Amino acid sequence: MKTTIKAALLSASVLGFAATASAETDGIINGDQLDVNETIVENALKVSNFSTLVAAVEAAGLSDALMGEGPFTIFAPTDAAFAALPAGTVENLLLPENRDQLSVLLQSHVIPGEYTRGDFELALLQDEVFSEDYVLMKDEGLLDFDTLVQTDLLIGKEGSNFYINSARGTDNNIEIINGDIMTSNGVIHVIDKVILPAS
Repeated sequence: MKTTIKAALLSASVLGFAATASAETDGIINGDQLDVNETIVENALKVSNFSTLVAAVEAAGLSDALMGEGPFTIFAPTDAAFAALPAGTVENLLLPENRDQLSVLLQSHVIPGEYTRGDFELALLQDEVFSEDYVLMKDEGLLDFDTLVQTDLLIGKEGSNFYINSARGTDNNIEIINGDIMTSNGVIHVIDKVILPAS
C-alpha cells in the first residue's frame, strides 16, 4: 500500500503532463474511490495524481500525524503542481538529509480544524470574527490562518474561485481547483501549485 519515492517521482514525471487536463477541471483522478470514513492519508492514497504528495508525507514522517484524530484542513498539490517546480526541487526535498525542511513545507499546507469552502465564504462575509483559528482581514477580503508550523496562510475569493497565499504581501495566488473532499479526520482541498515560503 505504501508509495515508494522512486515510484512517486516516476508517476509525477508522467502524470505531470498526462494529468494536466484533469487538474484544470477538478484535480482528482480516481475520485470515485474516495471514502468519507477513511482518513486524509488513506484517501490521498486512492487519488492517482497525489502520488508525489503521498511520497513526500511518508518521507517527512507525517503519515501517522495526518492519520490522527485531527481534524485538519489540508491543501493538497497534485503531481502536476509538484512537476511545475524548478527541476530537481522534489528530488532534493525527498533526500533524507532534507527531511526537516520537507516536513515544514508540507505542514505549511495544513491548518488545524475542518473548514469547507462554505465555511470560508461565510467567514469572509462577516464584519468581525472571533476565532482562535483565523483572523478576518476585512479590508483585504482575506482570512489569515496559522498553519501547523505557525506560518500565515491567507484565503480569499475572486468571483466563484477561492485562492490562497502563503504569506502577507506575496503575489502567489494558488487556486483551490477542487474542495470539500470530506474524510474521517478533516477535509482536503486540491490546489494547483505547491505552497512555498515567501521570498
